[in-house]
Amino acid sequence: MLTIKDVLVPGNKSEFLSSVDIELIHNTTVQLLANIGVEFPHDEAIAVFDKHGFKTDGHRVVFREEQVMSALETAPAQFTLHARNPDRSVTVGDGEPVFAPAYGAPFLVDYEVGKRTPTMEDYHNLARLAHALHNQDLSGHLLVEPGDVPAGTAHLKMLHAHMVHSDKPFVGSAQGRAGARHTMEMASILFGEEVGERAVTIGLINPLSPLGYSGEMLQALMEYARWRQPVIIATLVMAGSTGPITLAGVLAQQNAELLAGVTLTQLISPGMPVVYGSTSTNIDMKTGALAIGSPELAMVVAATAQMARYYGLPSRSGGALTDASSPDAQAGFESMLGLLTAVNSGIDLVVHAAGILSSYLAFSYEKFVLDDEMCGLVRRFRRGIAVGAPELAYDVMARVGPGGNFLTEMHTVKRCRTEFWQPAVCDRGGLEAWMTGGRQDAVQRARQRGQRLLAEHEDPPLETTTARQLQAFVEEHGTREQ
Repeated sequence: MLTIKDVLVPGNKSEFLSSVDIELIHNTTVQLLANIGVEFPHDEAIAVFDKHGFKTDGHRVVFREEQVMSALETAPAQFTLHARNPDRSVTVGDGEPVFAPAYGAPFLVDYEVGKRTPTMEDYHNLARLAHALHNQDLSGHLLVEPGDVPAGTAHLKMLHAHMVHSDKPFVGSAQGRAGARHTMEMASILFGEEVGERAVTIGLINPLSPLGYSGEMLQALMEYARWRQPVIIATLVMAGSTGPITLAGVLAQQNAELLAGVTLTQLISPGMPVVYGSTSTNIDMKTGALAIGSPELAMVVAATAQMARYYGLPSRSGGALTDASSPDAQAGFESMLGLLTAVNSGIDLVVHAAGILSSYLAFSYEKFVLDDEMCGLVRRFRRGIAVGAPELAYDVMARVGPGGNFLTEMHTVKRCRTEFWQPAVCDRGGLEAWMTGGRQDAVQRARQRGQRLLAEHEDPPLETTTARQLQAFVEEHGTREQ
């Protein structure tokens, strides 16, 4: 006779690393940090390390294992990211995935004209959509790079768009010290209080592989640390290019880069939240191009979640990632692999949960809508099957009996709108309805839904004085920085 043990699959198949594997990666990381070190081309950062007894040589810092582990002790395992609408605040690290839109695309894939440069009007529309799409928990930042505003001041206009079009949490600017400082000064206006006591935004800091950071990113990191605001430190090691071709080597290198950055945050501001992040993947060995729709990326995502848990840190990865240049079938199956892997692996914060195309190079309105639908589907899948007396429904089955019908039972009526996931874009109307209804594909339906959401959008209420002060800040600093 089969027992419960016989029918359960041993082990979590989304965990690629054994405990021995994790220790080997950790030990290799320790060797890298102690024998090679990490470049921090920023004098203030070096001064922090010097003050705390780290060995430095120019801008290179080497780390003893005990120094790193001591710093990790003060980093929290979870934190709340507050929105101006308290009902939209989210907790990062509590076991539920937090979804944020795509980040940093220089181009748009336009439904009508194809590839084009985004405008600030596009940015406002995408911020509105980020607010309207139910499964995006953050409204984002740097959704695209608008080409019709000066690069040096674009972050001001982008931050302003998120603050006025949405009351969800937003991501701050990492455009050096100025970008981070402007983020916090605008956040102080928005929240109308001293923001250093709670997390009201989050910065995205990217190391410069291999084994380094840029001065601009360090400036932003240190500014957020002074304000005690959380940062994501997320490395992009390209296997075979900016890192070793083997995934184990990639994990060791990215771990060294991440732990070095986490250590710096805790030296500056012990206890500030920091997220252990990865966008690492392989390159295509035929073209040299980055491959973000690959199974290798998904495997690194799963391993990153394990390494973050090992150090007691919340984790971040990408989600609906694809190398496809249009929201086609390839984009669909690659994005689902990435998103489902992130969620099933226990990733806490999923950036690029919706909208990205062409290996981070392009954003798509239609894919934004389609991916948000995918986020809802994956969330329902993750919720699993509830098993209790109401769900087992013995009394209902006994009452209906053989040959009966459950449609009119109150057990069905009470749950008919909540028990199953309901799509907003996916077609369930059947072949004949599709044939007579214009034969629309998913991209066309997503386009229509996006247009409808934009037409119906209303900015959430914002106190008049606050709105005026935010606008004045953008205008003043935009003129000053040009």
